[in-house]
Amino acid sequence: MRVIVSIVFWLAVVVSAYAAPADDLVKQGRSALQVMDIPGAMTAFDHALKADPKHGPAAFERGRILLKIGEAKGAVADFTTAVLDNPNFGLAHARRGEALVLLKDFEGAFADFERAVEISPQVAEVYIVRATYRFRIGNLAGAKQDLQAALKVADEVQKPALQKMLERLK
Repeated sequence: MRVIVSIVFWLAVVVSAYAAPADDLVKQGRSALQVMDIPGAMTAFDHALKADPKHGPAAFERGRILLKIGEAKGAVADFTTAVLDNPNFGLAHARRGEALVLLKDFEGAFADFERAVEISPQVAEVYIVRATYRFRIGNLAGAKQDLQAALKVADEVQKPALQKMLERLK
């Protein structure tokens, strides 16, 4: 029994030591993003994923950058890693949906948007993402519903912009 406890203890130590560098690199990457150092952020997230290829937060952050620069295939891969790491991460589903739109996989995109809203109904951003793409396909009623739902759960910074968007849809 002591041997099993020792093995479990050492496995826990090794796993936490393995995760710590990736977590630290994600913190560095996020700090770089705050000062708009995109190459520095990308490097940090790349290194975090080399240390731990299944690290969801690193994959999500790198996916956001890839999405912004139009690298949709890479973004889908990274957001999928984030979803596999945490299936209840609604924003990862929403962002993967955005990348799928770029790849013209509208069915997959809207499935991700629906899943994002289903699992993260208290996150305004998932409604905003879905509203954006509903608006693009001409579903104004759906976009308006999403913006109203977002407004209910939005923080004080998001509310004025959402109110302006809703006024424009009237």
